[in-house]
Amino acid sequence: MIRTRSQLLTIAGRLGALGAMVGIAAGITQAAIGSRIPNWTGNKAHPVALGLLTVALSISAFVAARTLRTAPPPRNETLTAITLWFAVVAFVCSTTVGRLWAIPGVLVLTAAGVTLTAFGWHHFLSVVAKNWLRGLLGILGALELMMAVSAAPTITVAAGLVAGGALIAAAIQTKPGRQTRVSLLVAASLPFAILTWWTIVTPLLTVVAFVIGVAATRASVVTSVDAGIAAPLDVHSVG
Repeated sequence: MIRTRSQLLTIAGRLGALGAMVGIAAGITQAAIGSRIPNWTGNKAHPVALGLLTVALSISAFVAARTLRTAPPPRNETLTAITLWFAVVAFVCSTTVGRLWAIPGVLVLTAAGVTLTAFGWHHFLSVVAKNWLRGLLGILGALELMMAVSAAPTITVAAGLVAGGALIAAAIQTKPGRQTRVSLLVAASLPFAILTWWTIVTPLLTVVAFVIGVAATRASVVTSVDAGIAAPLDVHSVG
């Protein structure tokens, strides 16, 4: 049976919401008794911090899942962002709560796949091609979160979580007139780079993030100017 776009988005929203709720439960379990059941929770050094991170990411996935069920349906740009965010949440949380993420991980990844099916690979690739710099900045943020998961001590873990979240937020904010905001968000990754200077990787990622953030905002400005020029011409030609 062929399902419509709206039906597929409804299914994806339900799967994503269910996966997110189970993920929240997994995060709470990790934070509360993770050290008592290491075989199930990955035997993590910071179960409380990782449990809270899992809860936060699961809540964000739940919000994204609810967005899929709004009327009218979200635009392709939003659907692309939700698809990618489901994948990021599924990937990051697979490292935070061990086996407890098995069920929510499958549900969230399936929600990503159904969402992608609803609006198609063509539209997905088109949006990604237009926003690839923002995508790279978001990937750097996800990498920072991944590194924070295995970091120590607690202050370094916290700095890594802030750095990753800030870079992902910067990726969302890369629009005309927001260069300063993006720079401030990328700057939030500096403490993690300083605390882990000996790895070379995190300081390098911070430098790369600054370059990509500036390039992304400038690209947005150019696109906006081009669109502004094209609009009057189109109207004139129609008239």
